[in-house]
Amino acid sequence: MKKFVAVFVAIVALSCSWSVFASADTLGLYQQGGVNLNGPEYGWWYGCTATSAGMMMGYYDQKGYGGLSYSNLVPGGVAENFTAYGDAARNALVKDAIASQGHVNDYYRYWNGTAWVPDNSGGFNPAAYGHSGDDVATPTHTANCLADFMGTNQDAVGSSNGSTTLYYFTNGTKFFARDAWNYGVSASDGMYGIDEYLRYAGYGSGDITQDTSFFTQRIKSTSAPYGCSFADYQALIDAGLVVLIPVVGHSMFGYGYTDAGEIIFDDTWNGHNLLMSWGGSYDHMSQWGITVFTPSGGAVVPLPSTLLLMVSGLAGLVGWKGRFWQN
Repeated sequence: MKKFVAVFVAIVALSCSWSVFASADTLGLYQQGGVNLNGPEYGWWYGCTATSAGMMMGYYDQKGYGGLSYSNLVPGGVAENFTAYGDAARNALVKDAIASQGHVNDYYRYWNGTAWVPDNSGGFNPAAYGHSGDDVATPTHTANCLADFMGTNQDAVGSSNGSTTLYYFTNGTKFFARDAWNYGVSASDGMYGIDEYLRYAGYGSGDITQDTSFFTQRIKSTSAPYGCSFADYQALIDAGLVVLIPVVGHSMFGYGYTDAGEIIFDDTWNGHNLLMSWGGSYDHMSQWGITVFTPSGGAVVPLPSTLLLMVSGLAGLVGWKGRFWQN
């Protein structure tokens, strides 16, 4: 069957209402008939899709994956658990990982009546949000954050301030990073950009143009028979993977589920541990798909020195017993 590629542009609707809800480990919680992986909570920062991807990076930075460490996904230290929506201060490591000051200087600007200047409001200035034509002709910084690699806010790939582009196959087949490359949309596809950021941070493996560990997929429906079902989403969470949840006009961060068929998610507006029916809608925005990746290339986590001593002692004891029994 021939595959058709569609495009979705994720834009935060600042006019929408929102609610405010008030030690990283390697385990999630089983909570009243569901699984909650306890993802971090980050307020919107220069783009909902980049912010949601930032929560994915923060989760793996804190907890690792598959017994491996990914501690450089948020450079400079351990990713924070929380940043406040509406806080314009550059006061968290994850903010630089999502959208660096260099990114803002080059791609998120507004006309102050005399010149184009960076919007340092945290992205909320209406003179900058949603606008295009503000990018510098030649970037002054080297790509160093998710928004850079994902094409967020960048006129050159057709993304206005606050927006990111995601591609998918209309029949629900998984749209891999390799497909973004083969279809010639890798420069503008946010999912491909997340893959690039992972590699920038020092992880990933193999040829990115052949990568099938990153994908975007429509949810299963009559028009998308090969799409992602709720059972598929549950399997991802059960495997310890967190998920980007795109809805029409927005992107959110999924990190759990209930047995009632609901997603546990963060809306990027400091609405945390929220619930939405699979394939349903949030704030009048309908879910259409997921974006997810399986981390690779992490570092082996060293055993604590006390545990090393214990293991070493036990190994010696086993060897001694072996010799004793042989005599």
